[in-house]
Amino acid sequence: MEKGAAFRVQVQGICRWSYPAAPGAFRKEPEAGDLAALRAQLYAPERLRSRLFFLEYVVLPALRAQSDPDFTLHLLMGDQLPEDVRARVLALIADVPQIRPQFEPEGQPHAEICRKIMLAGREKEARAVAEFRLDDDDAVATDFVEFTRQSFAKLRQVWRAGGKLALDCNAGLVLETGDSLTFRAVIARYWTPGLVLFLRPKLRQCVMDFAHAQLWKRIPTLTHPRRVMFIRGAHGDNDSNVSQRPHNASFDELPEDQINALLAERFGISRAELQARWAEYRAGG
Repeated sequence: MEKGAAFRVQVQGICRWSYPAAPGAFRKEPEAGDLAALRAQLYAPERLRSRLFFLEYVVLPALRAQSDPDFTLHLLMGDQLPEDVRARVLALIADVPQIRPQFEPEGQPHAEICRKIMLAGREKEARAVAEFRLDDDDAVATDFVEFTRQSFAKLRQVWRAGGKLALDCNAGLVLETGDSLTFRAVIARYWTPGLVLFLRPKLRQCVMDFAHAQLWKRIPTLTHPRRVMFIRGAHGDNDSNVSQRPHNASFDELPEDQINALLAERFGISRAELQARWAEYRAGG
């Protein structure tokens, strides 16, 4: 019998941070499809500089401030990541013990390496696992983990029938880059940063094995548009091309003061400081 007091829901996620997987995992890859070319593309100094900016000022603030600190985020990186960048990443995440850096041999099939990490990270005592995925320029709100567990408590009976259930927190912000950083409010179906997949821990699949846009065809899902729950990056390096093809999405132009309040209250981000740091970045600082 599943008793509430003993029912452990583990929350874990994965973020692929410039990991050179076996060619073919992403749309924006060198045409030749060889690993050396892909590594050169991902490890280009200016690209890595931008990834470090997003990690420090967009991804990390809300992870540090989670109202429920009981979670794990696996940060997947390549074992040949330049040493100076590796050191910088480790320094940035040093005060967030929930983040586990995973330096893996490069060139492994994308789905296989992600599955290996996620399955190895599951707790034996967990009765359910809530899994999520982030790109390296995404953020989740400061109550993301807490809301995930609260939602599962209400949905457990639906989950029990098949051992799979998705929670789609589909209200968020899109971050666009240029001379300044701009934000637009969005309601988007099955975008990855707001999506949680509840699974039985013994299942030999993980969140990366499910095509997020097609989840509604395969398993029960609940959409929840009432809380702004994610930031999703949209810029030239983004593999999903959000800014050019905002699929399954509806934008809402909010006043700047409302955007600023959402950033501070939901993500622990000061808009003024973020813009100042972006100006420094653009100037080469």
